[in-house]
Amino acid sequence: MTYYSLVFPLFFAAAVLLFWVVPPRARGVVLLAAGIWYMASWGMASLAVLAAVTVLTWVCGRGVAASHTTAYRRAFLILGLAASAGYLFARKAAPLVHPGAVLVTATGLAFYGLQAASYLADVYLGRCPAENSLLRYAVYTSFFPRVLSGPIGRAGEFFPQLEELCSGRRRCDAARLRRGLVTMLGGWAEKLVLADLLSDWVTQVYDRWAECSSPVVLAGGLLFSFSLYFDFAGYSHLALGAARVLGFDLPANFRRPFFAQSMGEFWQRWHISLSGWLRDYIYIPLGGGRRGLPRRMLNLLVVFLISGLWHGSAWNFLFWGLLHALLQIAGLLTRPLRRPLAGRGGASMVWVRRVFVTLCFGFALVFFNADSLAHGLGMLERMFAGQAGLGPLDLGVSGTELAFAAAALAVVFVLDCIAERAEARGSGLYETFLTLPGAVRAAALLVLAVTVLLFACRLVGGDAASFYYAQF
Repeated sequence: MTYYSLVFPLFFAAAVLLFWVVPPRARGVVLLAAGIWYMASWGMASLAVLAAVTVLTWVCGRGVAASHTTAYRRAFLILGLAASAGYLFARKAAPLVHPGAVLVTATGLAFYGLQAASYLADVYLGRCPAENSLLRYAVYTSFFPRVLSGPIGRAGEFFPQLEELCSGRRRCDAARLRRGLVTMLGGWAEKLVLADLLSDWVTQVYDRWAECSSPVVLAGGLLFSFSLYFDFAGYSHLALGAARVLGFDLPANFRRPFFAQSMGEFWQRWHISLSGWLRDYIYIPLGGGRRGLPRRMLNLLVVFLISGLWHGSAWNFLFWGLLHALLQIAGLLTRPLRRPLAGRGGASMVWVRRVFVTLCFGFALVFFNADSLAHGLGMLERMFAGQAGLGPLDLGVSGTELAFAAAALAVVFVLDCIAERAEARGSGLYETFLTLPGAVRAAALLVLAVTVLLFACRLVGGDAASFYYAQF
């Protein structure tokens, strides 16, 4: 049961109604039941793995808190990490070491596995107390808005909100509900309108790249970055909106990454929850940037190779991670040369830097979406070979659909510019939206809702693609 399935609105409406109708103390039970139901819709094996990770890491967290010696605390920590992040990375690495090796997997493990690991680390480091209630901890790991594809949460952010909701101190708020529903509507638009339209065309380019002309392969390779962005940002906004309707505030996972002016800034804007997890639990414990430039470069290499492995069990994902590590290291080495140029050139140089970062990300991402290293290298070679071949309208997507996608991209670009300026003033896009006249707001939401419904009709024929990150 995906966010865009026809049954999800019914499930979500029932869960929200029950959550706000039952006595506050029973809200945790409702959330747990909804999480179990949602995960069971993906298969009983997925539910069983989630249950096993939940129980094992809860027991280990209690063990860490109750142990009086460092040896026992470390033993419980290592056991818990092995049951969550350790097993996850072992499953990812096994096919690289032994092709064909398959370990038991489950949908969403890449996200709730890291979430459980961060809880254990925070308990061990004294950043948060161990959770005494298995039910409350199970709500944390199985919270259905984010259990499949994040954002990756932290216990210190989640449990205080759960306590407020279950004690009745945080009540149903009409403004919060409206904002949550608008956020969900925007997420559906990003997925069904932009991500799927672009994906239909980009997938054909990747499948038939050897037949396509060089400009088409180049456009397809670069447009995959936008397809992936709207797919994952769409899911993240749906998760944030659904959580907000239930009274929770989840951390943002994207902040207009294509407006970044350096690769370092890019990773502060793209998949923020994963970037923050890798920074706090891998990069900083390795020493971060505190032990000199060579050690910092090595730490960056380790972090991005882990990121590549987290994304996929294939050498092309590791190569993608390596490319990003090299881009980060190049940024560090050239920083003394670039610092005197900061602030010069005005707005034109700002956009030059933004375009450069976007192109770097897009070219590296060719290996992310390729079937193999050879596939990615072949596409890159054809991009610049000046070859003739299939044109943009020869790949099963009509000119009308491509024109609509281009218009939608233009609208999003304008909205992102508005959001960027609003953030500089300490505000946001939604707050700017609220300043518009009521009739304008209603008309904009109506147009957006009708567009989403029209594109949702494709679901009847089963044409909508699954969320890309659900495979991780």
